[in-house]
Amino acid sequence: MSKKINDLIETDGTDFIETIDTGPTYYLEEDISIDERYIKNKALVRMDMNIVQFPIFSKNTKRKKNEITTYFFNKNRDTYITVKPSSGELIPGEGEERVFIALMKLMKEKGMTQEFIVTAKEIKDAVKTHSNNYISEIKRALLRLSETSYNFKNTMYSNEMNAILKEEVSTPILTFKAKKLDLSGNENIKNTIKDGRIREVYIIRISDHFYKNIVKRGYLVYDSDILLDINSSVSRTLYMLIEKIRFEELYVRESVFALIKKIPLKYEKKTLSTTIKTLEKAFNELKQKHLIKDFKFIKTSTWLESDVEIYFDETHNILKQERFDEDNKDLKNIYNNLAISFTEKNIEEIKPSIAVTSEMIFDILEKMPSKAKNLKSMPKIIKDTIENYGYEKVKATAIYMSNQKKVTSPRAYFLKALENNWADDILIRESSERSSATIVQKEEVNKIDESIVKFYNDSPDNIKKDIEEKTYREYIKECGQETKIQQMAFSVAKNSLIYKYIEKNNLHKVKKVEIQDIQEKKVQNNDNLVLELEVFNDIINKSIDMYKMILNLTDEKIIEIKRETLKELGTRFILKKLTIDEINETIAEKLK
Repeated sequence: MSKKINDLIETDGTDFIETIDTGPTYYLEEDISIDERYIKNKALVRMDMNIVQFPIFSKNTKRKKNEITTYFFNKNRDTYITVKPSSGELIPGEGEERVFIALMKLMKEKGMTQEFIVTAKEIKDAVKTHSNNYISEIKRALLRLSETSYNFKNTMYSNEMNAILKEEVSTPILTFKAKKLDLSGNENIKNTIKDGRIREVYIIRISDHFYKNIVKRGYLVYDSDILLDINSSVSRTLYMLIEKIRFEELYVRESVFALIKKIPLKYEKKTLSTTIKTLEKAFNELKQKHLIKDFKFIKTSTWLESDVEIYFDETHNILKQERFDEDNKDLKNIYNNLAISFTEKNIEEIKPSIAVTSEMIFDILEKMPSKAKNLKSMPKIIKDTIENYGYEKVKATAIYMSNQKKVTSPRAYFLKALENNWADDILIRESSERSSATIVQKEEVNKIDESIVKFYNDSPDNIKKDIEEKTYREYIKECGQETKIQQMAFSVAKNSLIYKYIEKNNLHKVKKVEIQDIQEKKVQNNDNLVLELEVFNDIINKSIDMYKMILNLTDEKIIEIKRETLKELGTRFILKKLTIDEINETIAEKLK
């Protein structure tokens, strides 16, 4: 199909239409809807407009020019995204994704304004490309990002309305203008550029829908250096997806088919084996870069019926929380200077964020009437309301609702009670009882045999994992069923249940498994690099223990030093640039 430009030219009284041939137009449709039975974590709703969850950047390495791609998210085909390139062009892919990540970093560095000025050199340095043709490559990527149209139907989230827009929305990701500095009228821009060799700058404006959802919707925080260090676009998308899915969990079990569709990858019978290898390669890259601890495919029948287990270390949560805290600290609830943020946590103007835990959610859910407990959406509603109203107020409202005899619509009643402060009396009473409840909790903790706690804490990770799995299975057996409620309950009482399991089976009286000396672990002595997560943790712990004995450090001071050390060195470790000397020097500096 050709593109027609209405360029009417008067000649001898005859008008004509100039036709520019850009080649045929192709239409590609991809069904990426996921059957509910493949969704392991149903608390994650697929309704927020974000670049993590939607295929904004194509993973298709064989995409064609003029190929209009539509991604359908349900069987009714009324929830979709259509990506339409300009004539004679491709839809955005791997190269454009890397440039976009670089722009997010630069936007933060320039004050998080919707419109900002950048140079090709700045983008090149952020992307870390060494191409000699970087100016033309970056310009081509910016043109694709600005000229590609995205049509959203029932998939575009509106921050103002706090809901999905029902009407169809068409928008590019950004607009882009190139300005020559030597032209008249550009003197003011030229005066802001320190490098006199720069002859051209780019004015970037993030489109309204994308900008509002990036800045105001709420987010997880990603380090742009880490994202750009990931070699494969599939690995990068997989990393962002599982970071969203897991939230703060250290173990995730997800459907292989669901991941294939979310990325998305091909899943036809003839290409499925190749797709599985691609997925496995992506997981291996994340493991090698220490972005996950480990993974394991669970194949019981076909690949499309299989799951994958993904494991994380506590360090991953510490670094994740540090990114979020630093983000809030630097620009008062916008973004940190190396972060790109999407989904999850709502931001309010200069309002401190509340770190909502599964324990909080379960505690409040347990206080609600049975009709409310049976609502699948209630955990997500509780999480959102804690962020908006605070934990104590939401908890008091749950108690208030449980005392009402006739509540036909618990969700609506709960939100109305919060809005109108119906539980104020309970809130006051709860506050006065809090101190005595804290004393009782401390007494309960003190009843635990210290040798059991020490045995568990000193055990290697594989032993801990085995004990936790056996404790969980025994707990589920006693419950008689395994639902979201049981999972949350186990999460809340996990430590006490594990200690009881150890005591019941006398595990702490069995001879302990000897832990290998740190020098036998995988440390490359030639360049002193620390490449293993376990080694990283051991060096920090051993170094701090030495100072603890010498300087008589308090537990609070030790926790503070560990947190600050992980915060300062985490990214260098993930990028494989961290040495033992740097760890020791950093810890010594923190003690001054």
